[in-house]
Amino acid sequence: MTKVVVMGALQLSMGRAERRRRKERILWRIGVLAGTGTALKRTIPALLGSDLCRVTVVHGRDSDRLQNVVDLDPSIQLTTSEREFASLHNEYDVVFIGSPPFLHLEHLALVAKLALPVICEKPLIVRREELPRLLDFIEEGRSPLMVAHHIRHQPAVTDIVALLRSGQLGSPVGAALQWCFMMNHDAPNAHWKLDPLLGGSSAMFDCGVHAVDLAVLLFGAPVRVGAVAHRIRSEHVYDSVTVTLDYPMFAVSILASQSSIASCNDLRINFSSSVLRAKDILSENSVRSVEVVGGFAARKMIYDSTDLYRIEVENFCRSLEGSADMGTSVVDALMTTRILFAVEDAVRMRRVVDL
Repeated sequence: MTKVVVMGALQLSMGRAERRRRKERILWRIGVLAGTGTALKRTIPALLGSDLCRVTVVHGRDSDRLQNVVDLDPSIQLTTSEREFASLHNEYDVVFIGSPPFLHLEHLALVAKLALPVICEKPLIVRREELPRLLDFIEEGRSPLMVAHHIRHQPAVTDIVALLRSGQLGSPVGAALQWCFMMNHDAPNAHWKLDPLLGGSSAMFDCGVHAVDLAVLLFGAPVRVGAVAHRIRSEHVYDSVTVTLDYPMFAVSILASQSSIASCNDLRINFSSSVLRAKDILSENSVRSVEVVGGFAARKMIYDSTDLYRIEVENFCRSLEGSADMGTSVVDALMTTRILFAVEDAVRMRRVVDL
């Protein structure tokens, strides 16, 4: 696999050992598969400001929308053919899969033949009958794979994890997360988000999956899962879901809704003598502050704004150079998938289910 090493105007190829020895800056080339949806809105514009990554090829089925990429960067190669995208594999080092979840397995199979590192949009799958195929793909393990959960990729989350691991605040007695927003049912992506076969049975497969991923990072795997779901504005999808993740000594509550105001999408962790709150952490933007109220460890931490959609791709590329922090690994993504399907079972059977 070739990486471009930037030395002023000079570009050349060299092996990893030589790159490390000379400590030159690597410019990773990103090929975006299905890049006219979320990737066009967030990822491609975000990477325009990166010193580490550059988008070189973008695929999209909609030729009209694909032309919008030209306005961002006319040097990017465009194609409406998946076969042609694959044939251009020498033009990129990493594949970003930006398709809706019902296309993920198809696209993972396509890029597996390229043997390149992959970033895939969330969630990996939305139908449990796809799980055996997903496991087969993962067991082959041809290339590094990260799931694109942007919230993990910020110093505030690193600091929260460190506080929990250190035990400074004691043991949690409870936690709550929510991501609510008012979905526009006339938006182009609403047609598949409101179809349970394409976008999942509930809002947990949409906004809620980010909260589940963050809970897995902070607290690990729960023992049991409970859930209550309602259809407020949607005919076929549960657009508001409240989930309880049951741990041995505490529980975590998650509210996900496509039919509620996008406000107070916070993380709150309660301890015996203090409360940690990260205001609006569950959003498209980086969190500005994390506050610990009460106890001897009371503090308020302030953070600069950063583009999480740029950072998540950069962090993955750094992990390919040897950095320990990849983001959402396959292991964590599979745990999140198990929890999502357990939520479906809990809603259907109206009881708490063992994970």
